Amino acid sequence: MFTSVDQCVQSGMDRQVCQAGYQDAMRAHLATAPRFNGMAACEAEYGAGHCSEQPANSVPNNTGGSGSFFMPFLTGYMLSSALNNISDYSDYRRRQEEMGYYYGSTPIYRNRSGQTVTTTVRSGGAGNDSLTAPSRQSVKPVNVNTRTVARQGFGGRSSFSFGG
Repeated sequence: MFTSVDQCVQSGMDRQVCQAGYQDAMRAHLATAPRFNGMAACEAEYGAGHCSEQPANSVPNNTGGSGSFFMPFLTGYMLSSALNNISDYSDYRRRQEEMGYYYGSTPIYRNRSGQTVTTTVRSGGAGNDSLTAPSRQSVKPVNVNTRTVARQGFGGRSSFSFGG
C-alpha cells in the first residue's frame, strides 16, 4: 500500500506508474467509496474524524442527484508489483477495463478498528439504509503487509536434480 506518489517511487516503482495509479485510485475513490447519509454513520464504521462530506455532483457519472453524502478518507492505494513502466500499466488498465473494471489501482481505507480494507461493488439495490451508493458494496480486509523481493516473476532461474 502506498500513501503517496513519493512513497511509491521510493519503493522502486516508475514515477509515471505511481502518478497514474494515484490518479486512478482517486477516481475510483470518488466513484466507489462507501457512502453514508450522515457523518455519524460514516464515523461509526471508519472512526471519528476519518470521514468527509461530499456534494453529490462531485461523483463521476452522477445521474443528476443533488445534496451530499459522507464518505471515509482515502488512506492509500495499491498497485501490482509487476508494473515496471507506464506501458505495462496502460496494458494492465486496458485488460481491467475489458473485464469490467475501470481503474488500474485500488483505493484503500482504514476502518474504525485500524484494519486496512477496500470495497468491492456488487450490482443490486442499496441493501443498507446508511449507504446511498447506487450499487451494493461490501468491505473486505486487505493484506498490505507484503513485500516484493524480486521483480523477475515466474521462470527467472531454477535448477532441479535427483539424488546421487
